[in-house]
Amino acid sequence: MKKIYKLFLLSVVTLGLASCDFDTENYQQIPTDDAYKSVQDVENGMNGAYYAAGTYRFLGNYAIAYGDFSAGVSVGNRSTGHFYNQSAWIISDTDAELDDAWNYGFKVIDRCTRTIQGAKDVLANTALHLTEEDVAKVKSYMAQCHALKALANYYLVNLFAYPYQEGVDNLGLPLVKDTPIKEFEKIDRSTVGQTYELILSDLANAETILDEALADGNISAPNAFYMGAMGIQALKARVAMSMGDYPTAEAAAKQAIALKGKGNGTGSDKVPSNEIYLSMWSSLAINDEDMFTIAKTEADNLSANSLNTLYGSYRATIANSTVALFNAEDIRLGLIVPQNGGGMTTSKYIGLPTSAATSNIPVFRKSEMSLIIAEVEARNNNIPEAQNYLYYTAKRDLSITSSDQLPATRDELLAFIAQERIREFAGEGHRFYDARRMGLTIQMTGFKPFDIAKFVFPIPADEINAGFCTQQNDNWEKALPTK
Repeated sequence: MKKIYKLFLLSVVTLGLASCDFDTENYQQIPTDDAYKSVQDVENGMNGAYYAAGTYRFLGNYAIAYGDFSAGVSVGNRSTGHFYNQSAWIISDTDAELDDAWNYGFKVIDRCTRTIQGAKDVLANTALHLTEEDVAKVKSYMAQCHALKALANYYLVNLFAYPYQEGVDNLGLPLVKDTPIKEFEKIDRSTVGQTYELILSDLANAETILDEALADGNISAPNAFYMGAMGIQALKARVAMSMGDYPTAEAAAKQAIALKGKGNGTGSDKVPSNEIYLSMWSSLAINDEDMFTIAKTEADNLSANSLNTLYGSYRATIANSTVALFNAEDIRLGLIVPQNGGGMTTSKYIGLPTSAATSNIPVFRKSEMSLIIAEVEARNNNIPEAQNYLYYTAKRDLSITSSDQLPATRDELLAFIAQERIREFAGEGHRFYDARRMGLTIQMTGFKPFDIAKFVFPIPADEINAGFCTQQNDNWEKALPTK
């Protein structure tokens, strides 16, 4: 594959915290055979994977923005041009944002694969005389790389392949398993089913190896800035929902909430309080909701590439149809603020007083886990239990003072949950992925009702034209929404 062989001929070891985002990538480039000689090398390799995941080209912006702008939640500004085409559904296989998302998603996968391989070499090198703590650290880094690899594959397969429910035999991703793809190697795409099998395998490895790491040595569990136990369970819950494996999804979501240790995610849970919920977006600290969040700092050179700038000076707005979903007494309406030049925008990315472009990017939150449990219970027709978990977020609308006020039938609950996910995650990039998973027909201003599960983004033309991954999503343009 062009994007792998061209960019990953050398193992890349980053300097500094990987989840920070810089315009210029500062690397030590070391041949793969010499890249992993110590515990520090393995940590550096992991940080390189976090860096690629957190850059604006992937989860730091583009993969998140596609989730909202291509599903009617957010609207790009025509005059600034940023993500306008995505919200207007002017899509091309030469779109730079799609190319970057593909490129950096596979960078994450490649760096994780190399680091896992290097970690095994370090653990097998008896000449290093590793302590128990050293072994535990290396295993922790390995586990996080397996989790990051699963996360990258999950976003990529949901952008560049049809949803799992549309058929497991549809084309999926080129799979990078135990070894990196060699330069100039022609590779075929797997199926959607095989891609999900690899995601599940990496998640299982992440869970097992992290448990070993925490048992083997005196090391701290990774916090919410890393794909630790909470992030692993949260991703497992989201993946299982995409596959229709509802028992696994509910169990993983409940485990993620328990690991967070900040309430049980039901209607009686008051963590975070309404006041803290509204203020937590302007802090870079881990909050009561975070299970995995991409950390940013004022030292990061975010500039024009941040979600903050997209919703700020680039004047992207929250769609009127999204704003209309909030009742007047919903505290979350306080996060929808006037946009300069007209319309409304989100203050989730308002930044810091000293750095407007700097905000953490939430990937998994406790509220998502409660809504997953509520949806599973609704699908199982367990109405009181579904209402109980749904009430955790629904009570942010202060006009809803009891779970008894929530819908009382399966279909009505599922419809409410779909809308509640828009209210709760507006600006966080969930809607495109949610609507495809749930088989929803969405209505966007200026378009006829759109069965979004029938659409798939094209593989970037640069990848196809390079001649190493040549299987395009044929006739993808025929499923574009119509006016």
